[in-house]
Amino acid sequence: MLNNKFFLLGIALLAVSSSAWVIKMFPGTSVITFAFWRMFLASIFVFLLSYKTIPLFVPNKKMELAGWFLGVHFVLFFKAVELTSVAEATLLGTTAPIFTCLYALLYKKKRVSGFVLLGLFLAFLGAGALINQSSQSESSLLGNICAIFCSLAMAFVLIVGKEVRKNFSLFDYTRWLFFYASFAILFISFIAEVSVFSFSWEEFRWFVFLALVPTVVGHNIFYYLIKSLSTTTVAAVPLGEPVVSSVGAFFLFQEPITSAVVLGGSITLLGVFLVIRFGN
Repeated sequence: MLNNKFFLLGIALLAVSSSAWVIKMFPGTSVITFAFWRMFLASIFVFLLSYKTIPLFVPNKKMELAGWFLGVHFVLFFKAVELTSVAEATLLGTTAPIFTCLYALLYKKKRVSGFVLLGLFLAFLGAGALINQSSQSESSLLGNICAIFCSLAMAFVLIVGKEVRKNFSLFDYTRWLFFYASFAILFISFIAEVSVFSFSWEEFRWFVFLALVPTVVGHNIFYYLIKSLSTTTVAAVPLGEPVVSSVGAFFLFQEPITSAVVLGGSITLLGVFLVIRFGN
């Protein structure tokens, strides 16, 4: 059974890794537009899959709050991909297990080993190396900062999701999670004065792809398994995303994988591995 769960996590990893490539394909399209339609269409698809239980279920405040943070997560992640390389954005954008571990340490008062503390130190050291090498480029620096904050937002979504999934089914949770996320992004679009209805039909086809593959398939697997696996374990799976996304970006967009990304990324991944290995 455990092997089946990790097989599902592998499928989820491949699914979510594709989103960064789509953003790079359309540099002229607002990241807010991408984020809104990804979440809104995903919510529609999940509503259609679970229409029989819609009248029987009322979402609670935790779902609404998690949805808002998920919306912020996607806006920040897509912005990071726009401003910096796919390698840096996906690496720093998948450090959620660091924050879930800190939550367990500081809020839940769980005892942790020295290996976990070492892992936290190495993870932030590697992230710092990436930010330092991008400091000469204002846009790259801002992109890396966006990626870190998007990880913080995702950590919150997973922490709340762990609690909610104890009592509610997968679709009862994710249909409202995605809906509230789209509402949050729509609100952000008003503040940023961005029209989410300005796009081509070619772009819309990719909106559907983002809603179905990385979201309905990828994220739903995460939220399905969060009920039976630890939050840190589920949060750690996307750490493979930098490898998959960067290799794809190298072949699709000839985007180089710099030595700083290799060094800083290796240090960060080593740190997160220690957190996962000794933090559960």
